[in-house]
Amino acid sequence: MQDQPSGYLPGDPRYGLQGEALKTYYRTKAAQWAIYCWDKPGAAQFRRALAAEQKRYVQNFGERVIGYGHFVSDDGRDTLGTSFFMQLDDRAAADAFVAAEPMSKAGLYGRVEIHRWSNSFGKRAAEYRRKGLQQFLCTGPKTGTPEFFRNHLHAHESYFASYGDSFIFRGPIRSADGADNVGTALLLELPDRAAADRFWNEEPFARNGGYNRDHRIIRWVFGD
Repeated sequence: MQDQPSGYLPGDPRYGLQGEALKTYYRTKAAQWAIYCWDKPGAAQFRRALAAEQKRYVQNFGERVIGYGHFVSDDGRDTLGTSFFMQLDDRAAADAFVAAEPMSKAGLYGRVEIHRWSNSFGKRAAEYRRKGLQQFLCTGPKTGTPEFFRNHLHAHESYFASYGDSFIFRGPIRSADGADNVGTALLLELPDRAAADRFWNEEPFARNGGYNRDHRIIRWVFGD
């Protein structure tokens, strides 16, 4: 089977797009954000006290919430932080979202990361049919050349398609203007950490050295 020029599969809104046409697609999409908030040591008691308030805060954003959940240790016992995947107008709106969030206001976070992101298929966590397994965030910056990613894109998309309904949602981390693909952030549900490691290690970009710097696989739980 001959690869399509752009590597995307039929049914993908990016199918057939490449070069400036692909950049324009991303530039003109509504801005979306992957926001990772990591707790300071000793924050557990304060987190529990603010959990309901945080949930209400997020609910006020309605369908602008793509996903909301918490980072936890591999055994699921300790909460390490919270992540928000949001559709917000621009970086200033993302900063304002974090500034007004209850745990942020209370000073619980030791580190906050805000990345422009693109929800590849418009899926939301609220629409995902849960299987009762474990959830994982897989994220990492690209370290390969544009040619490297073009060469492996079709294999990457085909590999992801083989996981089908395991994805809660997925998409690329974008540059500040949205034009360039600089990484990935995806959520999926799998039996355990070993399955998550296997998923990542066999993914064509990762297997061929495309995410060598600061890639992370973090256990995650739904925020509701």
